[in-house]
Parts: sequence; C-alpha cells; structure tokens
Amino acid sequence: MRFIIKTLIFLSLTMTAGQAGEDKKKETTPPLPEISIGKPEAPVLIIDYSSLTCNHCAHFYLDVLPEIQKKYIEPGYVRVIFRDFPGDKVSLEAHQIAWCKGEIKYLDFVKLLYSTQEKWLSAADPIATLKSIVTQNGISAEQFDAALKNQELLDKIVSARLEGQKKYKIDATPTIVINAKIHKKALSLQEVDDILKPILDKEKE
Repeated sequence: MRFIIKTLIFLSLTMTAGQAGEDKKKETTPPLPEISIGKPEAPVLIIDYSSLTCNHCAHFYLDVLPEIQKKYIEPGYVRVIFRDFPGDKVSLEAHQIAWCKGEIKYLDFVKLLYSTQEKWLSAADPIATLKSIVTQNGISAEQFDAALKNQELLDKIVSARLEGQKKYKIDATPTIVINAKIHKKALSLQEVDDILKPILDKEKE
C-alpha cells in the first residue's frame, strides 16, 4: 500500500532508533537475524520489504510467494530475504509479535498474521484482537506482552526499516528488490517470470 507516514509516528520511530546511537556508553544494537529461504548461491536474490498491515504484502506472501517457491526457489534459482518495513504503530507492534519466538518461528507467525490480517486489522482494537489470535497459536500472553515491551527488538526493527529506506528510497510496501533492481509494488507471478527469464537465460549461456 502507498503510505505517507504521519510526522508524529515518523519522529517516534526515528527517535527510538537513534537512542542507542546517541548514547556513547551503549554498544551498537546488533541487527535482526537474516531470514531467508533458498540456496545462498542462487543466481537471483529477491529482497522483500513488507509491512504486516499491508494487504498487498499479504497477497504477495500468501498467493505469489508459494508459486515462486515451487518454480524458482526449490530448484535453486532464487533466494528470498525478508525484511521488516513497518509504516505505522500497529504494523510496528505486529512485527514485534512476529519475532516473539525468535527467527525459527518468524515466518510461521508472519504467515499467521497475514492470513488473519483482515480480522485483526479491521477490529476496534487491532492489537487486542491480534493477541487473541496468536495466543491460540503457540504464543503465551506473557510472551506477547514481553515482545511489545522489548525495546531492543523495537530498535532492531526500526533500524532495519530505516536502513531499507536509506538504501532503496522505499516509499511503498511491498518493495521487492530483484538483483538490486527496485520494484515498488506487489509483483504477480507473470511479472516475476518476465523479470527472471532474461536473468536466468543469461546464467545458462
């Protein structure tokens, strides 16, 4: 979805991310673990910058990515890296929850949050509804609350977002980067095919 970040939210995010850097006595916060699927030596690298409140991101993750996986990832042609790019407070908290049980379960919870997105995002209290959903799917209420209070995790997510924004000038989600070329929309499988064909054809030469 196209989004313009409200000034207050943007300042809140950037100020939070800058706290560790401004305090010279604190060590630099390590980055989030890299979450990816596919072989490291794959000739095509796709980086998917997405927000858990974005319906286009949900469509790409739930409908297009499984086809990419069967056609390109499993045969070894493509590797996909997933990057958090929250655009508002609700999506920021949703991303924190996705990391609730660490990198091993991250993609499982991303799938859960996308597949139930319409339900929790349309609720009067999205986060309360999200809590009800995830506590029925392997996260305890205590783990949920702890994730939202985890300042280090929040700093890491915001830092990843700011790094992506700086490197790729991202102003929309999803932004899909394929071998360093930026695509600011949710690509269809046909569009992915059209992009990958000349790359893979060249690899075969």
